[in-house]
Amino acid sequence: MLTILTFKMLLMIVYLAHWDWILTQSRKDIVSNINDSRFMAICPIDQNKIELDNYYKDTIDWKINRNKIFDLWGIKNLRKIIKQLNSDDIVHVFTLKSGLLFAFANLFRKNKTKNILTITGLGYLFSENFKAKILKILLGFSIKRLINKNFNFLMYQNEEDQKIFNNYSKYQGESCIVPTSGITVKEFETKKEYRNSNLKVIMVTRLIKDKGIFEYLELANLMKDSDFEFYLAGDVDKGNPDSLNNSELNEIKNNNYINYLGHIDIKKELHNYDINIIMSKYEGSSRILLESLYIGLICLSNNIPGTTELSSKFNNSFFIDDNNIQEFRRNLDDIINHDAFLDSTQNIFFGKGAQYNRELINENYTSVKIAAAYNKIYQYLREEIESYRSEFI
Repeated sequence: MLTILTFKMLLMIVYLAHWDWILTQSRKDIVSNINDSRFMAICPIDQNKIELDNYYKDTIDWKINRNKIFDLWGIKNLRKIIKQLNSDDIVHVFTLKSGLLFAFANLFRKNKTKNILTITGLGYLFSENFKAKILKILLGFSIKRLINKNFNFLMYQNEEDQKIFNNYSKYQGESCIVPTSGITVKEFETKKEYRNSNLKVIMVTRLIKDKGIFEYLELANLMKDSDFEFYLAGDVDKGNPDSLNNSELNEIKNNNYINYLGHIDIKKELHNYDINIIMSKYEGSSRILLESLYIGLICLSNNIPGTTELSSKFNNSFFIDDNNIQEFRRNLDDIINHDAFLDSTQNIFFGKGAQYNRELINENYTSVKIAAAYNKIYQYLREEIESYRSEFI
């Protein structure tokens, strides 16, 4: 047990993000599983203050307008904050956007802390959006300099992102893959019964276009006369230029072929559905896919690195190339027309398969496992150990 004196001597790890949700969604569970460091959160404090206070030793309110792509005042505020950090602190930044904002705030300053950037997905800058493509070209030289100057270590969630971004940024430091942010499995209600009619299909995601929202609406419309019920859960992301606007959100709310749920409690409500659909065009590592597999849903997902690399090891998970809507429809029809497939007493996918998925997640993808991998990297940067290699790396 740590004494008060020992606690005061613990080194500080600073978690930084441009959205408080990022530091409470799963990182709070990682923080709670690392005992040899103190943790500080730097983020704009919005709806998650209580959770931040419960899990982090200190919290600093980064006053930034998350709705802007580039908030100059927010960068100035962050500059003032990071000037106060100690030279032996480790700063762990989450998401590429947060990383670039941190790097701009650190311009013309000697980098005194050890800094890690976790790229949870390449996001808008690497999307097919025309404006994003132009921006990526224009920022290429600056990003190369900013990333190499400011970060001692890059962490990714899949090999494709690592390859693309290391090449784009000409990154000269060390990088590794930790395949997910982990989940805390004890809090989930798992699925106990499976139906063979009126199956409930759900998509749970932030409401941005590259998550496949409109493709999902098209699928629901295409199957409006089928024996499926379609649901959509999630909120708009006003800080993302690809987010749905109010008019598009109202269109969804008035859609006759899907039921819009808004925000749901994944841990308590997801087991009420049968099939999870992921039509995202890019993912670092799909958390909702991992959660759905643990709970016991059938998962149909677009075949991208952030889904396939993670869940190809699991039962009950199927991939569709190029987000082909007709293939999603064919897979759904196969499921509902195959009686044995939906018989939880006989079929491996639900009886034995769901249990196999849970065992695999318990062994490899819990918050405890991910925290251990993170901690080895922290110890390596402090020069306490010679290698950061773990079971993931």
